[in-house]
Amino acid sequence: MRVLKNAGLGLAAGSFVLAGSGAAFAGAWDNLGIGSLNLLFAPEKFVVEAGATYVDRNVDYKITSSTGQLGEDITDGSTTERVTPNVWDYRVGVKAQLLDNLNCLGRFNEPFNINEEMDPSWNGRNGGYETKATTLGLDATCAYTFDIDGSSNFRVIAGVKAIDLTYESHSMATVNFGLGRTDYPGGAEVKSDGMAWGWRAGVAYEIPEYALRASLVYDSEVSADLEGEWYMNDLPDGLGGSYDITRPVSASITAPQSVELNVQSGIAPGWLATFGVKWMDWSVIDRLTLVYDDALGGVSTDRDLGFKDGWTVQAGIGHQLTEKLALGSSVQWDRGVGGSYSDNYTFAAGGAYDLNDKVKLSLGGAAIYKTASSGGVYDDASLAGYEYDYDSSWNFAVDTKLRVAF
Repeated sequence: MRVLKNAGLGLAAGSFVLAGSGAAFAGAWDNLGIGSLNLLFAPEKFVVEAGATYVDRNVDYKITSSTGQLGEDITDGSTTERVTPNVWDYRVGVKAQLLDNLNCLGRFNEPFNINEEMDPSWNGRNGGYETKATTLGLDATCAYTFDIDGSSNFRVIAGVKAIDLTYESHSMATVNFGLGRTDYPGGAEVKSDGMAWGWRAGVAYEIPEYALRASLVYDSEVSADLEGEWYMNDLPDGLGGSYDITRPVSASITAPQSVELNVQSGIAPGWLATFGVKWMDWSVIDRLTLVYDDALGGVSTDRDLGFKDGWTVQAGIGHQLTEKLALGSSVQWDRGVGGSYSDNYTFAAGGAYDLNDKVKLSLGGAAIYKTASSGGVYDDASLAGYEYDYDSSWNFAVDTKLRVAF
């Protein structure tokens, strides 16, 4: 029984799972989600694949309490604020069959991303009004195939990965120069001191005739050292003017390890079912500490994050409708890791169309239901922070992908 035209069409279901957590991606800040290595198993000898995802996010914080750096209660400013601007995510992958039994995949992507923006005058401004963490990711992964009995095979998977991380946080700082309480813009911007490296390893078992594949892949932690500046702007100089101050800061952070299990199988002629589970060790990021890197010493930010581990579970089904058109749908549950990242449920559907024998265009959409929750931002290096809650909300995503194979 040959259930699909070729194994590559088995991606119809998994390709359109546009995952969803608080950041509208799978597993908190994870942009890659489940099945990101599917391209490594493409049957063609050479494949180039580029994709982009747009996410419309609708999460509003409602402040329940807020304090400034002097420990005073903040009572002015908006207490309800949209904190999640809409975002784009891009990725490019190239798969090549180097030998009859050796396939390799190289990728450029944005593996982790957080983006929260509020009005600088909002009620929680002393705890922060803008936070961004972006990554540039590069990786290379190879799979060596061992034939078992002519009808099934076993693959050994190994690879390396590197990320370049940029983090910035902006808030209003309370200062009293004898003129009463005044807020001044301040914050920090830090960047990786070079690329930070990690590795991955895994195995896969396949029976191509039935489009059956089971894979298990481990991704290591990636530890990065960050360097940059802390700043405070527009401070009064006593002469009617103002001045800015900066100090060098440094930090260290560890991106989480993960384990991902994926299973797919043909279930009837032209039909494919998929199932995936992914665990990410987000609890490794328990604090964010920025240390002044000069003779004065001290700590700029010492924030208790308190994340818990993330779990993502996904199931999908794909159908080869015609020689050129495949359709797929999926459902996904993503466990929230804490704070602004609550549990999410994603319902996705999409299709892939062969423009010709070498070029395929995919388009998918997802509705993401985010559950209500609450959290807080606390800076132990000062007294500033705020507590908040948020209602459940619907978020939406659109994904497009272009694939060229030879």
